Amino acid sequence: MRFLSTISILSIVFLFSCKGEVKQVEEINHPQDSVELAKSIDFESINNELKADPDNAMLYIKRARLYQQYNDIPMAIEDIDRAIKIDSLVPDFYLLKAEFYKKEGGYAEAKRTLDKCMLIDNNNVQARIELGWLAFLIQNYKQALEYADAALKLNVYAAEAYYLKGMIFYEKNDTAKAISSYITAVEQEKNYYDAYIQLGLLHLNQPNTLAKEYFKNALTIKPKSGEALYNYGYACQLRGEYDEAILTYEKMIAIQPFREPLYNIAYINQEYFQKYDVAIDYYSRAIEISPLYYTAIYNRGLCFEKLGDLKNAENDFRKTLKIKSDYDYAALALERVLKGK
Repeated sequence: MRFLSTISILSIVFLFSCKGEVKQVEEINHPQDSVELAKSIDFESINNELKADPDNAMLYIKRARLYQQYNDIPMAIEDIDRAIKIDSLVPDFYLLKAEFYKKEGGYAEAKRTLDKCMLIDNNNVQARIELGWLAFLIQNYKQALEYADAALKLNVYAAEAYYLKGMIFYEKNDTAKAISSYITAVEQEKNYYDAYIQLGLLHLNQPNTLAKEYFKNALTIKPKSGEALYNYGYACQLRGEYDEAILTYEKMIAIQPFREPLYNIAYINQEYFQKYDVAIDYYSRAIEISPLYYTAIYNRGLCFEKLGDLKNAENDFRKTLKIKSDYDYAALALERVLKGK
């Protein structure tokens, strides 16, 4: 029940590279225009099951998961409570309820729910790990570490407890211990995607190929992950492996056209290949996705300037300053272009 896969500060490399923002969204797979129909069919099916068997706790859990799928967490929690009323001695019910509370920011309610879980099963490893995550979220790292260690005393092979320790050590600026903990996590669970991502990010600026290898491992687990693709491409870019970087960014764009890989392809073509026309095309595509992407607009202006198209260069520098009036580079570029006309 790993519920903390995207909160790490380390993930900012994916979210904010080249001064932009990428949001990886995993939503329900139904097309937008058919969501209500799909929802109606899904709930009709489970409601019919419950009518036939109203005392089946697992059916309420099944419907709670369906409510979660459709982003109705309060109703999901109500169904978990119905399941608990039928059978109050199932630890997994409390773990699921705590997970939902946590997603809604109800950390105090989540902790109370996990404490109840511990009363039922004092040796529950997952409950201790989840309590550790809650302590981590409120930056009580000492208590978070205590919960992780308590979980490991019960199960020395608990990969998520090592991952939690890695997150804690990173926040405490102990990179060596963070890396050691993440490595131990993947030793216990070879397909631990999140741990490979964090290991890659921690090695991103190192002069070796470890970052690439860790991101490659992550891609083996989730081949279509935008996060893993982006970071693998960025690792290649930092190492000067531009063709491989572009190929990887293109794979990401083919899945979903984020602005960041478009920007990075443009930048590589501008800065390293001097293919200014190609760069302009990619910057334009990034700007189409994000019209206020001022760094892309500014860089596109530089490309126009390199091609001698001073009119379009001037327009882009003016657009940049309209979005960000204190962007000195654009102001200097605009002055330079006006002098050259």
